[in-house]
Amino acid sequence: MVRKRITAAAAMMLAGFALAGCASNATSGEGVEDVNSVVGTWQSSEENEPYLTFSEDGKFQGNDGCNGIGGRYEQDGDTVTVTFAASTLKGCPGVDTWLSKVKTITVGETTLEVFDKTGEPLGSLARES
Repeated sequence: MVRKRITAAAAMMLAGFALAGCASNATSGEGVEDVNSVVGTWQSSEENEPYLTFSEDGKFQGNDGCNGIGGRYEQDGDTVTVTFAASTLKGCPGVDTWLSKVKTITVGETTLEVFDKTGEPLGSLARES
C-alpha cells in the first residue's frame, strides 16, 4: 500500500515538472523577463517601405521594397528564424532589396533587428502603431 502511494506521488511530481517545462516564458513575474512577440506589422521608413507582417499561426508575409515575400517563422525568446516559401521575382533597378536576405531577427519592444544567414546585420524595422 505504501509503495503504491509513493509511486503515485512520484508520478504526480514528474507530471508537474513536465507541465512546468511546457509553460511559456512570456509571462510577467518577479525574476521572469517578458518576451516581446513578433506578431504584428513591422515596417521601414525607407522610400519603398519594406515591411513584414507576422501572424499568430507561424506565417509571415511582406515586401522587400520591390518583391512580395512570405513563408513561415519560429520565435524562440527574442529570436525569430524565418523560412521563405514564396517570393515574386520582379526586377527593380536602384531598389535595395535587403529585406529579402533575412534569416534571423531579434525582437525588441518597438524594433526588429534583421540579420542575414551569416549573422550580418541588414537593417531594422519599426513596429507599426
